[in-house]
Amino acid sequence: MSDPLELSQVVEVQLSAWGMDRSQCEAVPLHMLKAMVDNGGLVLGAFDGDRLVGFSLGWFVETPEGPYFYSHMTGVVSERKYSGLGTSLKLAQRREVLAAGVRLIKWTFDPLQSLNAHFNLGKLGAIFTKYKVRYYGYLHDSINAGLETDRAVAEWYLDSKNVINKISSVARTPSLEELVELGAHVAVVPVGPRGSEEPKGPDLSRSPAAVAIGLPYSVSALNSVNRELASRWREVTRQAYLKYLGEGYVASDFTWDKYGHGYVIMVRESLGEVLDGVRPWS
Repeated sequence: MSDPLELSQVVEVQLSAWGMDRSQCEAVPLHMLKAMVDNGGLVLGAFDGDRLVGFSLGWFVETPEGPYFYSHMTGVVSERKYSGLGTSLKLAQRREVLAAGVRLIKWTFDPLQSLNAHFNLGKLGAIFTKYKVRYYGYLHDSINAGLETDRAVAEWYLDSKNVINKISSVARTPSLEELVELGAHVAVVPVGPRGSEEPKGPDLSRSPAAVAIGLPYSVSALNSVNRELASRWREVTRQAYLKYLGEGYVASDFTWDKYGHGYVIMVRESLGEVLDGVRPWS
């Protein structure tokens, strides 16, 4: 998209998708969107008739290690979330970036958000090896308000076997119970009913081939009713992520337990092996 009338709708989708307060000026404005598109950026849109209902935006980056595309935002209006639009937008972005001769897309996401982790790691096949503490400082939208903005740096190796298997639904990650039977260590355990879970841990005493980090079902919903508990989740999972990433683990997969709690799975394989689809359970 490059037409200013279409790009102006991106601002409205941002406000809806993140529950932003217009007065806080946290949405990317029209003039920045237009400048981005005309200077190496890419904005893709999903339309329902003339109405924009979803978008993805980012820009190409050149580094001494090689080029990548930085995907800054992908958002869908609140009433169309979890409808498959986000997946369609990311796959369209993948096609455009590959067509430009670039094989890697990066972005940040909150590794405490279980549905985002499931989407990024489980469905798209992204991985992460870097964790940024308080990356954005504090944000004021309805998803992030009051919660420290730790972020994982997702890396999406577009033509890797790992990505192809995930987007084709070929790869299957075992359930948590199956992984534990195979020797995985659960570093953080969600305790209690889904929606009001408390974190048990972190237990950082073991470093086997696979480690599971449990998450609350919706930290945003939890944060809206119990900010102290949401902050405790942040601190506990932060300790676990930093410990295992520091030991060379790769966050590569996502799974669920029989109670509906989600877990990020970290493996002690090399990055190359992970991208080739190698897992301790395969």
